[in-house]
Amino acid sequence: MPEKLEKKRRVLELGFALGLALTVLLTALAAHRRRVADRVCADTVRLHILANSDTLEDQLLKLQVRDAILQALPETVLQADDTAEAEAALRQALPALHLAAQRALYKAHSPQTARLRLEQLDFAARDYGSFTLPGGRYTALRVELGEGKGHNWFCVLYPALCVSGAQAAYPTREENALVFGQYEVRLAVVDAVKNFMK
Repeated sequence: MPEKLEKKRRVLELGFALGLALTVLLTALAAHRRRVADRVCADTVRLHILANSDTLEDQLLKLQVRDAILQALPETVLQADDTAEAEAALRQALPALHLAAQRALYKAHSPQTARLRLEQLDFAARDYGSFTLPGGRYTALRVELGEGKGHNWFCVLYPALCVSGAQAAYPTREENALVFGQYEVRLAVVDAVKNFMK
């Protein structure tokens, strides 16, 4: 009888040790993924446009303003070498971008005004189809039209993921993998066993 109890105790100890090791490993992997996601947040400048309301007219107007802003974006934003450079270019371009938004509103015979500012905003994780951004705090060019109470539209200005024809990439391979869907968690032990089996 004591031998059976001893076996059970060893199995329980082994199970506990494996469970603890797995918990530590998964926690470390989750922490690593969060660090990569935080780098994506730091290396991104988003465009966030809030419509006046959810009426069809205001939603269409939001898209007209979006087009005007994207068309007025200076090349210095699109060709920036890093986030700080893109933010500086956007700050310098704010008056021209504001003018482009106001002209779009005027052209549409709208009495609304546009308010533009560069600020830090919290965003939920978002799947754009061809890429996905993790949730977190991002720098964003925020555009509020009228009362700014309608559905929003947002994309990425830097790297230029929402600008037609622009080539965009993040600074690290891990960031690109996370954003463009090739991020994978790999375990060194599993890789070693697979290589051994070949």
